[in-house]
Amino acid sequence: MHKLNCPRCENVFFTAARDTHLPCPYCGFILKIQEQNRRARDRTTAQKVCDIFKGEVSIPAKTVDISETGMGIKMMGYLPFDPDETVSVTIKELDLDKKAQVVWTKKFYGISRAGLRWC
Repeated sequence: MHKLNCPRCENVFFTAARDTHLPCPYCGFILKIQEQNRRARDRTTAQKVCDIFKGEVSIPAKTVDISETGMGIKMMGYLPFDPDETVSVTIKELDLDKKAQVVWTKKFYGISRAGLRWC
């Protein structure tokens, strides 16, 4: 049995299917089972307020998950950075202040998501 988390609608579902391309039963997004294991480290789901700094500009966002190697973020509207950019991340609640590289960005239905890898 595989526990999958849809990257589009963020709903969790289970499947015993061995097919590598599965549609999300909630939104229909086609995902690959191997995409679920892209990170070797465990992720901790955490919705914390964070500030992403691109130069001197602060962009408020929320964390989706955090791991030893990086984090996922989301925000309403447009993310003003692209993959391979380096940004600074501050999460006051966790006393965290680190540099990170933007690995990927996605936009859908007015929400932007991004994956960041610690530098």
